[in-house]
Amino acid sequence: MTPEFPPTPEHPNEIEILLKGLASLIEGRTAYYVSSPLTTGQVAYEWHLRNGAVRSSAGDAEFRSMVIEPNRARAGEYVRRLRHSTSAAVIDPTAMDDLPGWAQSDYRSFWGKVIDRYAQTVVFRDGWQYSSGCAYEFLVASQAGARVLREDLTSLTVEEGLALLRTALEECEARGDTPTFLNQVADALEEQATVVSE
Repeated sequence: MTPEFPPTPEHPNEIEILLKGLASLIEGRTAYYVSSPLTTGQVAYEWHLRNGAVRSSAGDAEFRSMVIEPNRARAGEYVRRLRHSTSAAVIDPTAMDDLPGWAQSDYRSFWGKVIDRYAQTVVFRDGWQYSSGCAYEFLVASQAGARVLREDLTSLTVEEGLALLRTALEECEARGDTPTFLNQVADALEEQATVVSE
């Protein structure tokens, strides 16, 4: 099944409730948002290689313990350090547990709206370009005009991000994987870069 692009949420009312909840904590676009691979990305890809592409990761206890929890722990550690170095609110999407019935389209839509409404700065942790969710967040952040930074807090331009994403796609395709959603994001970024340069 081809992932829908841009993602259409199945739970739009719940998304709006959560967004309003954030409004009680964050005023306007003043927050940092940290984009980290969680369920897709390099670690997830390597797990799928070891366990066979046919094996589903959904609800798999080993996938959770070998991919999701280590990714979440590394993200949490980075966010803690960042919170000590800034007075701004820092949003860590990996800290949110799974919500009943939510699909990837719900999470992508929700976090995209969080970036659009609340993030002044979006930090992309190393390896983000292998993650479908992070790649979509890069697209949204660049469209929203957020300040976009690498993990080391240096600037990351749309052109640099697109180059990283294209390289990741080439690597995936060389290994026999065709990440449709990543391709769709890269195409949208390419289109955006073309419009901006005209």
